[in-house]
Amino acid sequence: MENKMIIGNALEIGIQLEYIIELSSPSGLFNFIIDDRLIPGKGIVTDLYVVISSLKDSLNNKLADGVIDIGEIPLDDLDFSNGAPENVLWLDVSELSDYGCVFWLGFDRGFERLFYSTDFEKTIQEKIYPKGTIEKLINSLPDAKDFIIRRINKEVTITDVTV
Repeated sequence: MENKMIIGNALEIGIQLEYIIELSSPSGLFNFIIDDRLIPGKGIVTDLYVVISSLKDSLNNKLADGVIDIGEIPLDDLDFSNGAPENVLWLDVSELSDYGCVFWLGFDRGFERLFYSTDFEKTIQEKIYPKGTIEKLINSLPDAKDFIIRRINKEVTITDVTV
């Protein structure tokens, strides 16, 4: 049995993290939890430092540039064929894209519209959350440099975070 770290509210939207092995930097599991699914749901040697820092940087740099509301434009009317549609932020999930995962964030007044694909952009799905949900979730991620693997016994390890 392993203890998994969950950031956010797994019943709404969350992120599963587990530091499994030290390669060139802390590596392990990184999954979004959306609608009772782990996305991408594979990969146990994901570079946690790269994924976390890329995700935070892509969100915060674009938010600093200012956000333009996309309103209630229906998903079917948004063109993702050349990347992020106008006024939609691309969220850099680094190597998770190797598994077909791509994420974007748009805003509609008091709501955030999370667009995502799990099949290399063949299909795009959408979830709507109260404004600030995704920003808070991403910025709540601990820095990978603060992860520690705590071995309980030969079979059990726990990811701890030093802060």
